Amino acid sequence: MQTAAALSFDRITTALQQGRAQEAERMTREYLALAPQDADALLLLGLCLQEQGRSAEAIEPYRQLTQMLPHSAIHWNNLGTVLRGAGQVRDAEDAYRHALRLDPHDYTTAINLGFLFLERGIYPAARDAFLHAHEIDPVSPEARIYAAQMCYALDSRDRAEQLLQPWRSWTDLGDELALELAILMTHFGNAAEGTRIFERLLQENPGNLRAITHLAAMLERVNRLDEARAMLTRLPSPDSIDDPALQQEVIGAHATLAMRESDPAHARAIIEQMVAAQERSARAHTANLWRENNLYFSLAKICDRQGDAEATMRALGKAHERQVEMVRQSLPELLQPDAQPLHTATKWVSAEAFAAWPAYAAPSMLESPIFIVGFPRSGTTMLEQMLDAHPGLQAMDERAFLQVVVERMSAFGYAYPFDLGRLSAAQCEELRDLYWSLTAKVAPRAQGQRLVDKNPLNLLRLPLIKRLFPEAPIILALRHPCDVILSNYMQHFNSNMFAVLCSTLESLAKGYVTAMSFWLQHAQLMQPRMIESRYEDLL
Repeated sequence: MQTAAALSFDRITTALQQGRAQEAERMTREYLALAPQDADALLLLGLCLQEQGRSAEAIEPYRQLTQMLPHSAIHWNNLGTVLRGAGQVRDAEDAYRHALRLDPHDYTTAINLGFLFLERGIYPAARDAFLHAHEIDPVSPEARIYAAQMCYALDSRDRAEQLLQPWRSWTDLGDELALELAILMTHFGNAAEGTRIFERLLQENPGNLRAITHLAAMLERVNRLDEARAMLTRLPSPDSIDDPALQQEVIGAHATLAMRESDPAHARAIIEQMVAAQERSARAHTANLWRENNLYFSLAKICDRQGDAEATMRALGKAHERQVEMVRQSLPELLQPDAQPLHTATKWVSAEAFAAWPAYAAPSMLESPIFIVGFPRSGTTMLEQMLDAHPGLQAMDERAFLQVVVERMSAFGYAYPFDLGRLSAAQCEELRDLYWSLTAKVAPRAQGQRLVDKNPLNLLRLPLIKRLFPEAPIILALRHPCDVILSNYMQHFNSNMFAVLCSTLESLAKGYVTAMSFWLQHAQLMQPRMIESRYEDLL
């Protein structure tokens, strides 16, 4: 026979399941009046309050539970969730971290901690939390999708793509996860798959505003402007949208299309509206630095289109301030006075070391990749596109594959670049095989095609190129340094290293000198098979 307590809990649970949260709360409070220390009843009260959106009131019963059962990770996780819902984000973080100390393998807490950081715009910490959740449950699409989202935002595209490899097997994703997957698909250049997911979501729910917004943005990117305009007509006025994140996405879609339609004044008005909303959030201590950063870079681009140099530089200054603050949160060591953003450029190979490199058999010029290098914003992309138009060449989007090769060299126990001369012929061949296997996955070549590897800062990997592919042709892209520096200052780079490098015009000028000094020294020493291509001559 059931006890009175069991019967009460059954009725409360049934009421909750049937959506009668207020009735469930009333019964729970009646029970607690008789048994105020009953843990099950306190848990039910917290659930009743959460179900009604009353997170602040749910804090007390959950806090009582952590005091009564301090070693229960579940109660600490629940406390973190209601603190997060009440806007007490630092206390929520403390509660989640305490739960993970009690149970490091609690998937729910790890994913919740990731969402907390994501909502606060602290992407490096969000990435780490989502990757921890992925380690706990490697099969979970949720952990993989959100970890990939953060890796992509933090300039780790290869890691993001690796996380999404099983995506075709995810056949039962909820709408929100399917939407995030579709957005990532479009970022990775898979517009067709992204479109299919967006369209399926809209077939199932024509009022899915996020799907409409992102499909409109995707259609704009692939120049299907009429369809993009039609999508935007399905959206309500931004002022009528209560969700701040959705409101920003809708406004951003309108601004992007306005820019495409040569209406910078309208686009500027839209972006300034978004900036004002973010500044109000900042005053309310709910600022999202990543969102503000994006907005100010967008505003700078529009002001530049209008020829308003003063407003452009003002917006860029605010954008870089926020980028530096984000670096301070994630990698503060990059802001130390002696930090060198282009660390690789400080590692020079001496003439004596180079002369001691043993000669090994290596690929011929025709068997080697064609490398396009140069300081960023020097015209490397234009060169890549020109060469990719040739049927005998296959260009590859920027990938840090030479860095992967350097990491493999480190696994041999050798320091780059100082120990390049210690590599054996077999080790050089292994490193070349690794490079070719990586490139084949993203740029498969037809019979007889040659690979074009465009990555500007492979400028600083000349010693590695010379060791593995001594006959490789290298195209050095050059542009007037003042144009290069200003163009970089105007770019929104996700990389922490580049955020610091581009934070001021002075730091960019120093970085340019550091990189080009490295190149000039090593090019004179190593005499690569190299030609120069000047941006101004190609225009």
